[in-house]
Amino acid sequence: MNISAIPPLTRQTAIHPARLLALGALAALTPFAIDLYLPSLPTLARDLDSDIRLAQLSVTLYLGLFATAQLILGPLSDVHGRRRLIIGGLALFALGGLGCALAPSMPLLLLGRGLQAIGGAAIAVTVPALVRDCFERDEYARVMTLVMLVMGLAPLIAPSLGALVLLVASWRWVFALLLLITLATAVLFLRVVPETLPPAQRSPHLAGQLRQYGRILRHRQALASLATASASFAGMMSFIVASPFVYIELHAIPAAVFGPLFGANIAAALLVSFMNARLIPRVGAEALLRVGIGVQGVAALLLLALTLLHEPSLWLLAPAAGLYLAMSGLVMGNAMAGFMADFPGLAGTASAFGGAARFGAGALSGSLISLLHDGTATPLLLGIGVSGLIAVSAYLLAAMSRRRRGHGHEARARQGAGPRPND
Repeated sequence: MNISAIPPLTRQTAIHPARLLALGALAALTPFAIDLYLPSLPTLARDLDSDIRLAQLSVTLYLGLFATAQLILGPLSDVHGRRRLIIGGLALFALGGLGCALAPSMPLLLLGRGLQAIGGAAIAVTVPALVRDCFERDEYARVMTLVMLVMGLAPLIAPSLGALVLLVASWRWVFALLLLITLATAVLFLRVVPETLPPAQRSPHLAGQLRQYGRILRHRQALASLATASASFAGMMSFIVASPFVYIELHAIPAAVFGPLFGANIAAALLVSFMNARLIPRVGAEALLRVGIGVQGVAALLLLALTLLHEPSLWLLAPAAGLYLAMSGLVMGNAMAGFMADFPGLAGTASAFGGAARFGAGALSGSLISLLHDGTATPLLLGIGVSGLIAVSAYLLAAMSRRRRGHGHEARARQGAGPRPND
């Protein structure tokens, strides 16, 4: 299979399955980097003479660097093109994975995770920009939902796969497996995904692209949409960081069983994402986002209520957390589509800003979970619950901003004036 055998990637209403698979695999590398070794966190900490807090820090360190690096790497993709940045990211990601597999101490493992994070950022920030090069808002939301469906296989199978590796080998082989996944993804990408940003459409200077962040910061409606996605994602990361301790240590769930339990949440999100992709052409991304954020808000309230119990049962905690995570299939892609739609000429820069905000919120929530670790499920419950309520509040702000902007357009139309440039 090669690029010439597949129809050109242009502004179209369909995407070739091979390219969809390649983009989904690229987007899946960071979920694999986070979720594949979750079951090995307790073992890894003991093997490197460290404690669980530092092991959890390896997750939040990845997210923090991942978020920050995107602020530079996204504009670079607007200057140098999409393929070049993804290729460099794949190389760094592979090098970091090799370093983690061979690390003799926790500091060196954290260094390897840092390299992975920068490489992962180059990949993750470029995939949405590449799709935005080719599709408008609702179609962008639909295609990104399909990409997320493919990507969703990573957190669905990664914990179980990681636990399976631990049954027959050490945690180091988990990172070796991640390296093999990276190399396979690189081969697929190089064979089927072309450049989508021609040289004539690229920005001539990086400094000019960096100044565009000011334009993004002045767009209140877009920022509210981004805050909705970011806060929702922060709740998901609270679960990812805290669930190994709550399930494995606190409730004595075997590592081999934790994987399927964790994967059930991802399977629910995948099912909802599939429904989202099918319904967007008929219902619209905005209506589906409204449903998702409403249900996610209810789940957040349920989880906060569980903090009132001394030791909430896993039978109460798990369904409420699962409901929250399932709604990510409606919230994440649709909220980000609303944000990206406001910056059609700044796909790489806007994707960078959005990714930095989203994963920065995830890193913040994960760090707070580690700092608040008290041997109970309370940090997990608070992390998801508070994040969900912030997401609902941000969505309401975005909705009010849209209504005000709509009224402004109507008033200017009555006066014979067109919309302002920032509208």
